[in-house]
Amino acid sequence: MPVEIDINQRLATIADATLEIVAADGIDGVTIRAVARRIGGSTTLVTNYLPTREALLRNAVEHAIRSWAKEAEQSVEEVADRERRLSAMTRWACSTTGNDQVLRRLFMEILGRAGPESEALQVLREDARHSRDLLAAAARDAGAADAAFTADVLHLVLRGFYVSSLEDPERWDGERAAPLIERLVRLLTGVP
Repeated sequence: MPVEIDINQRLATIADATLEIVAADGIDGVTIRAVARRIGGSTTLVTNYLPTREALLRNAVEHAIRSWAKEAEQSVEEVADRERRLSAMTRWACSTTGNDQVLRRLFMEILGRAGPESEALQVLREDARHSRDLLAAAARDAGAADAAFTADVLHLVLRGFYVSSLEDPERWDGERAAPLIERLVRLLTGVP
């Protein structure tokens, strides 16, 4: 009788291995063979679920985005006052924990290298649009006079933080960025 495989768990294991390789060797180190070696199996163990390198990258990005979405949701749900949720969301967005630096590096490399048909790039675009929409909704809840403008400014500033945190991680960490972002939120929303 065949062994039951939890496909979601297998995809998560493959995503984790992919990110470990990115951390150690950069995006160029990501191959089906390298991922298989990292999880201790044959290439078939990977290609049964993700047949191409592009699929490996897409899987890692999707896995990271799902994880971040859960974290962001929790940070916002903990705030009872709807006016304060935008501040909580942006504070979470400028934190750097776990493998955030590796993920940001992966995302930047995908953005810089991927062709227009890249599955991973498409996932990043969709996530960016979704994140901006969440900022707009939170800005409306915070009473921003122009929620769309507020969301656009915060989206661009947060994306800039991600690049800055890669350029100079000692200087641009979450502890330094959070007060700046919170001040910007207050300026844009008028919420003290």
